[in-house]
Amino acid sequence: MINLESLVSAVHTSVNTAAEALRSQNKAFIGEFFETVEAPVKPDSNNLLTTEDGGQRTFYRPKCVTMLYPSETSEGLVTQQVDVPLLTLVPVSTSRINEVKFKTQLEINLDDTGLMQVSFPSKSGGGLFTSDKSTPHLAELEIIINGDMPSEGLQSLIDGYQKALRAQIPG
Repeated sequence: MINLESLVSAVHTSVNTAAEALRSQNKAFIGEFFETVEAPVKPDSNNLLTTEDGGQRTFYRPKCVTMLYPSETSEGLVTQQVDVPLLTLVPVSTSRINEVKFKTQLEINLDDTGLMQVSFPSKSGGGLFTSDKSTPHLAELEIIINGDMPSEGLQSLIDGYQKALRAQIPG
């Protein structure tokens, strides 16, 4: 027998751990598309090199690839270099746990203190050579993980890089 509260707590803890793992994967996104760079040499008057608590800020630059882009000019076809942020080339989505369903059959009893105790149903039947074989207890766990749209901040960042990319391409 296990306390019902302990069972629910164990399931809840497991779901939170899974959600945290997904958040960590989503944070790894920054390392895929951005690289850290040295702080600007000259701090401006707003002192943007340090955080509010006095710590050092981390500066990122988008990882880019240089592509050769053909362009028609009065002198004919010319090729120019265009720096393309990787962030603008791939679809971006994050994952989150949308719903968790835990279905099982439980035996329910109250203990001496009035707390609800649960256990998985006992298997009736005999040993290896008896004909009374009960079916094993099966529990169902359904976790629904959906792709999520990028946050508004990330989408604004992507849109800004796409505008900068369009500005590099003639026509």
